[in-house]
Amino acid sequence: MKIRKYSEMNNIANTASDGAVLVAAGPDLYQSGRLQNTFADRFRKALDYEVLRYESDELNEGDLKRHLLENSLFSKGKLILISNAHKLGKAAASELFDALENGLSDSAIFLSSEKVPRESAILRKLEKTVPVYICYEPFESDMPGWVKRLASEESIKLSRDMVQLLTEYSGRNLRRLSDAMTKLALYHGPGSQIDRNGFIEVISGKGGTDIFHLGDMIFFNRRGKAVDAAWSLLRFGEEPVGMIAYLFSLWRKVTGAMEIVEAGGSSQEVSAATGARYPLLDKLMKFTRTACKVETAVAAEAFAEADYGLKTGVDKLLVFTTLIFTLTSGRL
Repeated sequence: MKIRKYSEMNNIANTASDGAVLVAAGPDLYQSGRLQNTFADRFRKALDYEVLRYESDELNEGDLKRHLLENSLFSKGKLILISNAHKLGKAAASELFDALENGLSDSAIFLSSEKVPRESAILRKLEKTVPVYICYEPFESDMPGWVKRLASEESIKLSRDMVQLLTEYSGRNLRRLSDAMTKLALYHGPGSQIDRNGFIEVISGKGGTDIFHLGDMIFFNRRGKAVDAAWSLLRFGEEPVGMIAYLFSLWRKVTGAMEIVEAGGSSQEVSAATGARYPLLDKLMKFTRTACKVETAVAAEAFAEADYGLKTGVDKLLVFTTLIFTLTSGRL
């Protein structure tokens, strides 16, 4: 059965009992990793299960059947974690589905895969039998909820504008968001109230500039200062992929705002369309007057080339300089 909300699947994992079988599929490894850890903690800590971990191609004929039939010598039962479930061999897959049909007693299974059901016959069959959650990159509308969830887990408090700030910074990348939360918690301590200055101090205060300044310089059309900002961030260790993700997210908001304003729309309409609130909304309205007008297809291709360049070892400063030159028109 397909589970559509992360919170629902997390609740299932957190309250699972003997015989449970769950599947986390899809490309967002952060969500699938969290669900697996929740499921494993449930069985290891609350139910005193032994945990066994396998890559699917490690399971030969008879292995899974033996694990499910043999009693654990040291624990109440066995939790079997299987990664790359789409690669299960024919024999292991047959043993898995036989076990599902007959029911598990003192065992539980968690399967994960980067594939989705449409790409795997095994996952499609599992989807008809057990809870399956597809781990896609979250929608932007989901990000405030993730920010609040992770802040609560780290026992830190955020000022009102910090939810949007962290959403912008993470670019819908949950791993990047989680890393930022961990750094904030370690630096400021549990129970701390963190505002923009506290965030900049920890996350983007390197080298006298920050990732938000880079975005400002690009969409205020200040090419030279944008290149300087990019170089400073790279020099002091800012994550290049995260920089691209942030800029892409901001570019989408800027282009959306420009289209609305050019059509005679108001700031309220821009807010409704982009999700931007103060102070980002005020900045977006300024960007509609200053940002260089670049054809959508040209800008999108520039972002794709930048992402590909970073992944294939092209010089990072060259990657960002090329992208900045595409998005700006030459002012210093």
